[in-house]
Order: sequence, then C-alpha cells, then structure tokens
Amino acid sequence: MNNAGGTPAGSTAIVRWLGWLFIAGFAVGGAFVGDIYASSAGKLQVFGLSIHRISAWQLLYALGFVGYVLLLWTFRRKPVSTWAILLVAVLLRTCLLFAPPNSDCNRYIWEGRIQGEGFNPYVHAPQSEALRHLRGDIYEGINKKHYSTIYPPLSELEFRFLSNIRYSIKTPQIFHTILDIAVVFALAGLLKFMGQPAWYLAIYALCPLVLASFAHAGHNDTLMILGVLGFLAAGRQERWGWAGLALGLAILAKTTPAILLALLVRRSWKAIGVAMVTICLGYLFYIDAGTDLFKVLGQFPSQDGPFNNLFDELRVWIRKQGGPVLFLRGRNLIAIGILIGLTAYRIWRPRALLQDARTLLAAVVLMLPIIHFWYLSWPLALIALRPKGYWSWVILTGTMALYWYADWAVQVGQRWRLPLWAVAAIWGPFFLAWVAEAIWQHRKPETRQVETGSV
Repeated sequence: MNNAGGTPAGSTAIVRWLGWLFIAGFAVGGAFVGDIYASSAGKLQVFGLSIHRISAWQLLYALGFVGYVLLLWTFRRKPVSTWAILLVAVLLRTCLLFAPPNSDCNRYIWEGRIQGEGFNPYVHAPQSEALRHLRGDIYEGINKKHYSTIYPPLSELEFRFLSNIRYSIKTPQIFHTILDIAVVFALAGLLKFMGQPAWYLAIYALCPLVLASFAHAGHNDTLMILGVLGFLAAGRQERWGWAGLALGLAILAKTTPAILLALLVRRSWKAIGVAMVTICLGYLFYIDAGTDLFKVLGQFPSQDGPFNNLFDELRVWIRKQGGPVLFLRGRNLIAIGILIGLTAYRIWRPRALLQDARTLLAAVVLMLPIIHFWYLSWPLALIALRPKGYWSWVILTGTMALYWYADWAVQVGQRWRLPLWAVAAIWGPFFLAWVAEAIWQHRKPETRQVETGSV
C-alpha cells in the first residue's frame, strides 16, 4: 500500500523511525559531550579514539540534522499528530539541559545580580572597578567584559528576575528552554487556528539549530520570539491594541523586531502608538543611564568586525586582492539602505501580515554583519507558520554546523573566527537553494499556494 507521496508505507515508517533515532541520538549525545564552549574543554575518548568535544558535537549535530530532514520528508507524506511532535520536542530539550550552556548565560545572570546590588547594567560594564567586589566564577566566564549591556530593558528585567531565583548559569538556560517550549506550543496553537497541517510545527520544534540555541546554549531570544508570535496572532484577529503591546514587548526583549513597526503603517496607527508607549515605559526603568542606554549599539560590531556573513567575507577578500575598498561603516550603510528600500516596498504593497513579517525579519538577519547561529531561530519560527521556500532555510540550519569551527579554533590555540571557506560552505548552499526554490515556484504557480490561510 502506497501513501499519498507514492512511497510504500513500510518504507516511510522505516525512514521515520530512523529520523526519530538520529535526532534522539543528537540530543542524548550532546548532553554526554558536556561543555563544548570552554576554551579549556578537553578531548573525549570514544571507542579508544581521542576527539575534541566541539568536533564530537558537530558530528552529533550533523546526525541530528539528517534525522530532522528525514522526519520532515516523511511528515509531508504521512500525517503525524501534533502531540507526537510536542512530546518529542519537550524530551529533546530536556536531554540537552544536562549540558553546560554558552558563556552568554554568565552575562545574563551577572547583569541580573548587579541590578539587585543597585548598579545599572547600561552604565557599568562587567570589568568596571565599581563591581570588583562581585567578581567570581561567573564573572570570569563573561565574554567581552569591556562592553556594558546590549540587551533591551525587558531582557534586563528578566535577568534580574532570574538572578533572584538562583545565581547560576543553569537558571537562564532552564528558563529560556521553558520559554522555547512555550514558543512550540504557541506555534501549535496558531497552526491549528490557521487550519495548517500539523507537520509544519516540526520545522521549528525539531530543528537541531533551535535545540542548540536554547536548550543547549541557553540564549534569551525565546522571549522576543514569543512577543512576535503574539503580535501576529493579535494582528490576524485585528486586535491592534494587543498587537502593538506584543510587538513593543518583543522590541524590549531584542531590538531587531523594531523593523516590524513599519508593517503597521497602513494597518493600525493605534498599534504603533501602543507599541511606542510600551517601549518608552520599558526604558524608563533604566533612564538614569542617560545616553549610555544606547552606547553599545553604536560600538557593536564596529570594534569587533563582522562574523559569519558571506558578503562581508567577500568584501574583505576583494580588498586583499587589490580590489575596491569598502569599509564596514560603508557596508552597514548599504545594508540599511537595502532594508529601508525593502520596508518601503512592503508598506507600499502590503501582503499578509505573516508574509511581510517573515520577509523583513529574514532580511534583517541576512543583513547583519555578525550572524550567530541562534539568530536563524527568529525567521524559522515564522517559516513554520508559512513554509513557502522552507528547504533553503532547512539546509542553512544544517550547514551552520560549521559555525562551531570558530570555537574549535580557540580550543587549539587559534583566533575565534571563521575562514572564508567555512563561511562559503555555510551560506553557499543556502543561496543556491533559495534561487532554485524561487525558480521552481515561478514555473509551478500552484506551488505558491502553500498555506490554506495566513495571518
């Protein structure tokens, strides 16, 4: 008996079980590998072989990615229940919580603690002499101690809340994983409300990159993603006051969703007003910092330079070959110009709110001079709601395994950087797949109607 895709049902079941097995192996193995981010991380002994922890993690990530692709392939051909995806999503995240998080969790909990001591994180960088008496193991684990905080007020309030619960790097890792699970359940609810297939949820819920971003590394982007989803959900129902509140909170968690304010220009000025009031109220908590509130935004990344952006790597390579010189400031101005042009076009010719939001959020990520792997979770959450052209992004989550080459370089005594070949290997397949999908959709007009409803 064949399924809808023409593949024997038995073969589909075998492939699906392999997918479950591979992605489970990634989560369990990732927990076993332990700390992959410490520069002093030693080697593992596996079946008599010595291997760097970061290399073992990359191999496990590749295994999980293969399982992820196999599952998406079978889900399109044979229905899967939402509850099965939800259960596995929770189990995978629980496994990865046994591994130590990324160094950013040191900063999260540190900035929460200094607020409790009466210090403003927008004014006092970790290395400030005024904070010397608070130093300890967590301080030693902070990256870029010379920077004061770059995080907006809602994130800072969250850090303070977490430090009051328990002053440990595990606290933000666990809390952000809980928020990530909330994102998964929110996506499940939105997909059901929109009448979309249950398997769309797996694009986000089972993605190894998402698992690595939050349950494993402990990053705080889940707070922002929840706000963006709330904005889309309220916007679909034209509850613009709530949409403005949700978007304002998302911007107070991470500044990048600010570009989505433009989508409200021809939809609801009320929502814009509510969002702006929400943002202003958030910054009032730290107003004593004055102009220091935005100091780091002006410094970062100008002082550190670009990272993991193919266009920047090519810009530098062309300059080294004797070609025209384009400095980072000029590059950033071009990127801002592109984003302004794209935003203006979306204002002039608006489409569905979800479609426009996905386009702008993805464009912001691609234009950033520094692209960390967890940034891809932002558009990926919206791609799960509208998976038109999703394979290029799926491929990108796989090639992003090379991102950890930079961490490996530190462990062997080199600089934390990605060489041109690694950046090209990460982004080249993505852009090729993106063009291929665009051509395919143009030739097959019926494939454009991916969803039966949209926000």
